[in-house]
Amino acid sequence: MKVLFIKPSSLGDIVHGLQLAESLRHDLSNLHVSWVARDIFAPLVNACHTVDKVFVFNRRGGIRDFFRLATEIRNQDFDWVVDLQGLFRSGFLTFLSKSKNKLGRTDAREFAGLFYNQRSSLPSQGEESHALDILLQFRKNFGLNPEPKGKLAFDSSLPEGAWNLDSHKKTLLFFPESRRAEKEWPYFDELNSYILSKHSNFRIIWAGVNQLEPSQTHTNEQFLNFSGRTPVEALPALINFADLILANDSGPMHLASALGRPVLSIFGPTNPKRFGPYLIDGNSVATIRAEGGDLKNLSCEKVYNAMSSMID
Repeated sequence: MKVLFIKPSSLGDIVHGLQLAESLRHDLSNLHVSWVARDIFAPLVNACHTVDKVFVFNRRGGIRDFFRLATEIRNQDFDWVVDLQGLFRSGFLTFLSKSKNKLGRTDAREFAGLFYNQRSSLPSQGEESHALDILLQFRKNFGLNPEPKGKLAFDSSLPEGAWNLDSHKKTLLFFPESRRAEKEWPYFDELNSYILSKHSNFRIIWAGVNQLEPSQTHTNEQFLNFSGRTPVEALPALINFADLILANDSGPMHLASALGRPVLSIFGPTNPKRFGPYLIDGNSVATIRAEGGDLKNLSCEKVYNAMSSMID
């Protein structure tokens, strides 16, 4: 069975989509998974063992590149095309594809629903359900119960400069960024300095898209800064190397949870019941939320204490 998933972005949504695809692969024999991903996320999707083929969407390529992508998809035959994005552009790609089964979100926007001949249902809690639970409802269209199965795996290597790390140190991986400024906890730097002054056997790694600099300097044995130079395909290796991941509400948080790693997530204005780390097979996940939804109200002490309870 050949299935095309259309989920170009964002990172967290792609991770949830990959979890859905892996659950289908777990239950459906001879499943061939193709994926439409934005160019910035395509290396990670391509590295995922769940996916057999990636169609790259260059968002800045304009209308010409969009129709180049549409032609590539049109030249393939699929048993199912599943639009997990639910917007006009992804719906239109679904319409252009060759497939008898064109499945989309029941909560699709921008008239994308006009391009489907099947829709998923919503969980009993409706749109207030966790984002992954909403996607797992797509399993019903394949005659399966809406439950997660299987585990994501990637071909991934540590970034350059992280090969010879001392494995005897406890490694904390920090992701100080998020897609929106109001979801970024402002005290990562302060916590960084506090932990490294208190624990000589700890190492902290920062990772992310934008370059960030700590206020204090530390030796390479204590601190490595990969922010601004973290290849997306290196994220699984970094996450698997770490003993604990600390992250805002962000894509790396969802990836850490999907990989079954210990992760503490920091939440402010968004609802962790809908967007928090998803608990699967007893993986160690925890959430701490700022009072009143304002991350400035969440002290270093509270985050440190929450971390301490999760690491030996």
